[in-house]
Amino acid sequence: MNQKYTLVRNLPVARFYYQGHHTHPVRRVVAITKQTRTSITGYELREGSVLRTGNYPVKTFRKDRIAEIGQIDKRRTLRQKTPKSKQGQTTLSRASLASLVLDGI
Repeated sequence: MNQKYTLVRNLPVARFYYQGHHTHPVRRVVAITKQTRTSITGYELREGSVLRTGNYPVKTFRKDRIAEIGQIDKRRTLRQKTPKSKQGQTTLSRASLASLVLDGI
């Protein structure tokens, strides 16, 4: 039996790179159903290059495992383009449902 969750009201789409148990951070897109100070819970729409269709799993992501800009690029191109002062910033960005429809996953 599938339980239905309602999305948060303000900026329900989160895009970020998540470290998890991989060798490198993996891109994730999540429709947020619940957010706490330490975690984000929601429907996972994208995991790396896998775009989910139909049955979206509900997963919880710890905010301390969300990658920083300086961690995500193996080839150093993004790190070279980004000033050192901004490399410690999180990759988490929030967006509206309209941007999800217009920009895609």
